[in-house]
Amino acid sequence: MNSVISNSAASAPPRADGGDLFDSASYSDFVRAAMRIRQARPDVSLLFESTIREPADQLLEVIREAFSTDVSSRYVSVFTDGNHFAIEAVCKRYGLRPDQIIATTGVTSGLVMLFRALLSPGDRVLAERPGFDLVARLATAAGAVVQDLPRIAPGYGIDLVDLEARLRTGVRLVVITNLHNPSGMRLSPDEIAAIGVVCDGAGTILVVDEVYADFAVAAGAPAAAGMGPNIISTSSLTKVFGLFALKFGWMAADAQLIAGIRAAVPEGDFGVSKLSHAVAAHVLEAPAAFEAHWQAVLSVTRPIIEREIGELIRSGYLEGTLPEFGCMCFPRIPGVADTRAFARRLLAEHDLIVAPGEFFGAAGHIRIGYGSDARSMAVGLSRLREALNRR
Repeated sequence: MNSVISNSAASAPPRADGGDLFDSASYSDFVRAAMRIRQARPDVSLLFESTIREPADQLLEVIREAFSTDVSSRYVSVFTDGNHFAIEAVCKRYGLRPDQIIATTGVTSGLVMLFRALLSPGDRVLAERPGFDLVARLATAAGAVVQDLPRIAPGYGIDLVDLEARLRTGVRLVVITNLHNPSGMRLSPDEIAAIGVVCDGAGTILVVDEVYADFAVAAGAPAAAGMGPNIISTSSLTKVFGLFALKFGWMAADAQLIAGIRAAVPEGDFGVSKLSHAVAAHVLEAPAAFEAHWQAVLSVTRPIIEREIGELIRSGYLEGTLPEFGCMCFPRIPGVADTRAFARRLLAEHDLIVAPGEFFGAAGHIRIGYGSDARSMAVGLSRLREALNRR
């Protein structure tokens, strides 16, 4: 897992032909560069996006209702403890209390805050692999020593015996995602609770990034923060609701643990917006339209994925299991060890950008996202199938 924050030329605008795209220093740099290529070359298909298409019409309607005749009553100060209307709505949705919540601008800022609060230079952190490289980079920036915690294919579970052995070296934090990024696979509440118990036995805090968890709302799973006194959840409205414009997120944990984080980082999150968090309160108080939006998107895109990716798996061109929930999967390409090189060929020969598994610590895989436009996704899948047929 990449644990170095780079300020190198990898962050510069990519060449128009995309030749340097897959040399990006991080997944975030790769995404930015891919978007710039798409702006310069509109015919290029993107097949890696894992965020639901923005519900702009629904968002505009909420803003109109909240501010058209007067300033919304939800437009309150966020300087001390965040927007209390939004926090109360989060509590109602996930069965938590206000003293268990800290509002943030998103999961990333939440991780920065809790790493500042809980880590000292030299502390050990276990970060899942394959996994989102930003976690390791943020922990390293906080002075931690980051080590891998294997997520085991095809279900991408966690071996509790292996975890217990790794914790014997003295680990301050274990950081995982649920739904798992990049595979989309889900850990059940019992599995999360069991991981929390193993961590607790070693005096370790478990951090669960649940930014994709609401995709599994039909399964009725509670927030991980309610499963043990040493478990912290982080989440936001960005991925499932597609409301990245609001910059509203939160962390949740046992009240005593939250109090400790507040005491260690008393300034909180400086980026919290009074206006956007007021809108977030309205969204969370009446989320039905936004839930209907993401469900409608996936009702169209998921059958396409099941048909196209399923056929590629049955034909032997790909290997893997489609997750039950969410909008991403992480198939392996048999016989391909260098998926950066394969992705370069996809862009050069097929006008297609996929996310190589190397960005997540799993060469030979590609991450495919299906939360956006169904038509463009279908084009991308057709190009992928053509490339695999020619390989």
